[in-house]
Amino acid sequence: MEYVSTRGGDLRADFRRVVLSGLAENGGLYVPARLPLFTEKQIASWSWLPFDELVWRVISPFVGTTMDEGTLRALLSDSYRAFRHRAITPLEQIGHNEWILQLFHGPTGSSKDFAAQLQARLVGHFLQELDKDAWVIGATNGDTGLAALQAFADCPAVRMAILYPRDGLAPGQLAALQAADPQRVKLLAVEGNFDDCQTLVARLLREWPADAPVPVCFNSTNWIGVLAQIVFYFYAALQLGGGSRPVGFSIPAASSAEIYAGYIAQKMGLPINQVIISTNRNDALHQFFHCNRYSTRRTDRTVSPAMDFSLFCNLERFIWEVYEHDGAATRALMEQFERHGEMSIGNPQWLRGRLLFDSYAVDEAQVRDEVVALFRETGSAIDPHTAVGVLAGRLHRRSLGAPMVTFGQIAPGKSAALLAELGVWSASVPPTPTVSAQPPYLAKGDLQGLLQALQLTPSRLA
Repeated sequence: MEYVSTRGGDLRADFRRVVLSGLAENGGLYVPARLPLFTEKQIASWSWLPFDELVWRVISPFVGTTMDEGTLRALLSDSYRAFRHRAITPLEQIGHNEWILQLFHGPTGSSKDFAAQLQARLVGHFLQELDKDAWVIGATNGDTGLAALQAFADCPAVRMAILYPRDGLAPGQLAALQAADPQRVKLLAVEGNFDDCQTLVARLLREWPADAPVPVCFNSTNWIGVLAQIVFYFYAALQLGGGSRPVGFSIPAASSAEIYAGYIAQKMGLPINQVIISTNRNDALHQFFHCNRYSTRRTDRTVSPAMDFSLFCNLERFIWEVYEHDGAATRALMEQFERHGEMSIGNPQWLRGRLLFDSYAVDEAQVRDEVVALFRETGSAIDPHTAVGVLAGRLHRRSLGAPMVTFGQIAPGKSAALLAELGVWSASVPPTPTVSAQPPYLAKGDLQGLLQALQLTPSRLA
């Protein structure tokens, strides 16, 4: 299996190089040069498989010859060892042909655990093989950083740098990050929002000093952030239709990796008839797929804070797909977006994407109402992010005959205070943790300050 860059060129990489990366050398994102394709008969034959065996069937073609089968199987199985449900991703029925795929049974109660646990094991394996050290770097608005921190805790060859918006984390999330060992983990508050943190990380990876340890990004610019989530679609479709019945999905847009993974799963042969991109009032992705207009904008704080941003890195991979792997066109569009903060794509390419993707934006009142209504009608408490997806899936589905699956990305207990306020949470609400004084923050775009904080020499900077 070879990987190429979304921004073209003659660059070729194997799976190991892709795992141990932030961005491709020309600033693009790594993507498979070709996708494995499974027949309906092959997929249907997997319906009885346990989760870790299904993961191996889906993921192993992307690994190629960089790892032997026994080692890969062991790493995959170990990635789910800390999950608290024997089904790993259980399905919960909430209505006629309506389901929630519970992705929050990992060690930090978020779907981010899937990519983080797999990435930590792959990175640790390849670093040991090469006898190298690495910086694992990324931006977080809460769950992504916590999942990465937990997953890499036992990886001695790794130091971590976690950027977060100075005023954008819940006290519990910030306190958990601050509990990390400061000798291994560098926390960096950034003036601005999550988009500003992501932009600064991308600049750092593009200007990474040549003589520094290997840079690895824990955000989904790294291909593992997508790869780990393709399995969600296969698992749900096999449980509900044996791999031959069309299934629809509603994805709360806290992760563009999950959305792009749905596109990949469909291209691999899975009968997906619809993917709904479900947003809160921070609706940059909805505007793109609904109106072909994408722009970064000021984001508002909502009751679904993991969705409060507008910069979606995996949109670059999607653009590369709909432009039929034209790296030059993708580079031109992305560089225009990076300069001006807005973008539209060609109408034929946009219509090609609309064949699979729909979108829907849900306002704050609707989110609260859906949490309460679902609890009254089913007895299930869901977090507000899941409520966004459930409502969008119900209102915007194309077929009542096809199951509609919403990704439940965050454990309800992480929104206990809001759920208690709405009368749908009977357990005690944990007290607000004490947060330590925050260190001096980085200004927006302060790459020099970031390099200095990490004690890196800016050897490649002009």
